[in-house]
Amino acid sequence: MARKKDKKHREEAPTQKSGWDASEADESKVAEGLKRSDKDDGKVTLVDRDLTTPVIETYDADTGALEGSILLKDGNREGLLGLVKIVENVSVELDHESNIESMNFQGNLNIENPSKEDRIWDIDITLKNIEKTDLASEDIKIRELGTDDDTNIETHEFQIKDEVPNLLLVKEYVNTLPNADDVLTVRDIEADLEKLKNKTSKAGSKVKTVVTEVEEEKEEEETDEDEIYPDGGMNAAEYSLESFGISIDKENVVWFAVGLRSMFEKAISNVKLVKTIPPDFTGTMIRNTSVGSADVKGNKVVWTIDKLEPDRTAVLKFTSNITVSDIAARQTGPIEITYQGSSSFAGGLDIDKYDAYTRNRFYVDTVELDAEPGVWDCKLVFENASEFIIQLFNADVFSPDNEGTKFVDIDPNDVSLLPAGAQWHSKKWKYESEEYPAFRKKLEFRVMPDFQTLVNGSVTISDVILEIASMTGDMSYDIDQVPTYKEKDIFATLKIVNNGSAPLNEVKVTQQYFTNEFQPPKADEIKLLWNGSEIELGSDAVSFDGSVFKISLKDLRNSESGMFKPESSLRFEYPIHCVNPVQDAKFESELIYNANTYPMSSELEFMPEVPVVEALHLRRRFRIGKEVVPVGKLGSYKIILLVENIGTAALQNLVLMDKVPDSFEYGSYSEKPEITDEVGSDTLKWTIKKLDAGDRMEITYEINGTGEYSPSDAQLGL
Repeated sequence: MARKKDKKHREEAPTQKSGWDASEADESKVAEGLKRSDKDDGKVTLVDRDLTTPVIETYDADTGALEGSILLKDGNREGLLGLVKIVENVSVELDHESNIESMNFQGNLNIENPSKEDRIWDIDITLKNIEKTDLASEDIKIRELGTDDDTNIETHEFQIKDEVPNLLLVKEYVNTLPNADDVLTVRDIEADLEKLKNKTSKAGSKVKTVVTEVEEEKEEEETDEDEIYPDGGMNAAEYSLESFGISIDKENVVWFAVGLRSMFEKAISNVKLVKTIPPDFTGTMIRNTSVGSADVKGNKVVWTIDKLEPDRTAVLKFTSNITVSDIAARQTGPIEITYQGSSSFAGGLDIDKYDAYTRNRFYVDTVELDAEPGVWDCKLVFENASEFIIQLFNADVFSPDNEGTKFVDIDPNDVSLLPAGAQWHSKKWKYESEEYPAFRKKLEFRVMPDFQTLVNGSVTISDVILEIASMTGDMSYDIDQVPTYKEKDIFATLKIVNNGSAPLNEVKVTQQYFTNEFQPPKADEIKLLWNGSEIELGSDAVSFDGSVFKISLKDLRNSESGMFKPESSLRFEYPIHCVNPVQDAKFESELIYNANTYPMSSELEFMPEVPVVEALHLRRRFRIGKEVVPVGKLGSYKIILLVENIGTAALQNLVLMDKVPDSFEYGSYSEKPEITDEVGSDTLKWTIKKLDAGDRMEITYEINGTGEYSPSDAQLGL
């Protein structure tokens, strides 16, 4: 207890100050650290160690000594918080490969006073990680915020100035393979999503608003017939998880998988994904969700996730069926995603510190004791007179005689948060003085803030096109009968046409059941015509395995010719060597055309009808004759060529030729000939593909003599 003596006059009261004493550097640093903290709600937790008293005691954080008590107003433990909000609206548009097609961003930093009664003033805010934004300074100072709508908020707009990544990695996988479920594993999807982390984009300011309400199915917009769709030949090996080709005139089960991975620092919430299913699809069924829940609502698949933690991959799988009867490409439907985040999209922008004052009251109760005049009972009272929660960092009361002596010394962690209307009373001390005591005081406090980061995000993903993989073809031999015990070549012609809408990356021809009597061609005997133009066929494209002969065109997308495009044709020509077939020997071959797209889909298979080649033990017998008959005026004659099969075997590719004598004009054919010079000029040639046993055939034409002609010259037969 101190007592002032021999005081001649009353000293001037020391000035009251906020802040810190020079000896309190450590406490000041602690308080600066506390200014980086905030509260998520307006409720104060107070621990009362002694329930027998009507007050809540406070104790020195280091020594545990009693330092004071908190008196609540009507038991209230709540209060308002100063609001600092980072509000970001971001929209990202991705193509099907999850490349960023556009990114738009709008950011607002809002400092708000939520009270309708109490102003806040001397507001100091420090931001961190502003480098990727166009904010001019990390320090923001506001003199005062009022209580009405015109004065209670200050807004600082900002944009992202550098390229930034999309923090919600998302990718859709479409697979038409029969084993698609085994291909689309969570592990492989997660690994594929990791490749998207480094994709960045500049951000514009035209934020797209995505409406993801599930609406009634709308009529599909008409598609321009000339519109060019992306084909099955995507440009990266990373598409091994996908397959886009479907077959015509059969039900195709298409698997869809969507992978999500959040790269935000904190969990995102209210994630909603809506996938629009085009009318061509039926029987849509949810197969699996690793997080959240999904349902089919009309023509939409809706997937909701309440909370997605950072670096966690979520996968949705569903199937839908499609049957097509034409080769028009089919769209698979876009995806729209909305979500909310609580950590900044703008390169980690965050609030570092907050300091602000509001209405308060503090004083020293000084009561002279009845029994001891000149002895004063004193205590410091700090009253939170506002609607806010207040954090009291420092309260010092100095001795008027010696500023090195403190009657009250409160450090930053000694006093709990003070809810609205609460008072903090220090422990009492005694002071002796004949004059009115005047104590110098230092106090430091702030309005408790709530730091909020609100990200309203949307992502849209364009759909991919399912191409129709289809092919057709035929095959033929130049003859289907060969003589026994002789060597003869049969020439095969194979035709394959891409009659679908998907380019084909692989084409394979397999002919089997060759024997020693009917042998396959050698590699250098095969001729390939692509759209009518001959191209070289590599020796590695041809293989022989026992009775099986194969031609394989692989990885066409990386070849000079490129992929086998729609409406293109392939023509293979090669001999089949007949080597002394025995009587009644037959070549009954099977031919299979296979093809596939890129990325690989279900393999196409087409089996053309293959003629049977027979070895006939028959010898050819035929009669060829010629008759010259005068007709009309002098010099005009009809030439009749007669061919008759007088044997028991059909004759194939029988050639008739006749030489027109000099000084004669010719025409009026019953069958148009090929005019050659095989036996001098004006040699007429006819090829009879097949003449069955016992059949005969007449071919006629007329000649007219000119100049010095001789009718007997026309009697010459070839």
